[in-house]
Amino acid sequence: MKENKFIAVGLFEALADNIEPLRKCGHCGIEAHIKNDLDLFCKEKRGKNGRRNLCKSCNRKRCLAWGKKYPKKKIKKTKNYHAVHVYKISYEEYEKRMATSDCCEVCGNKEKLGYDHDHTTMKFRGVLCNKCNRSIGQLGDTLESIQKVVDYLKKEEWK
Repeated sequence: MKENKFIAVGLFEALADNIEPLRKCGHCGIEAHIKNDLDLFCKEKRGKNGRRNLCKSCNRKRCLAWGKKYPKKKIKKTKNYHAVHVYKISYEEYEKRMATSDCCEVCGNKEKLGYDHDHTTMKFRGVLCNKCNRSIGQLGDTLESIQKVVDYLKKEEWK
């Protein structure tokens, strides 16, 4: 019985070798033979079966290497993506708004400046450092929650 099993496996492998894959990574050679295997490949509308000829793993390595080789271009590309897809403005408008201040409008810090916006309306509020921006976000982006913190810190028993 074991011989038949090996013959069947060998036959399947031989058949699989003759079947053209749905997609093949041009870098590492991994193949997609069934529709579910296509999830291993990057999406591309114009590509064969809606996928690129590059698997997600190889694409990630390629992107990381490109980012290390061109750090300034990577930063600009990331900012451009956020401007267009998150804030719904042009990269030029994003740069114009970020140029309104060279320091955090809350604490005056000049490092790790970011674009502060209302998450409901996406309206630009100002330039804040990462620490202040995250702090406001953690407090729920409301004056009421920030006022509660102020009231708490004003308690007489702390003085």
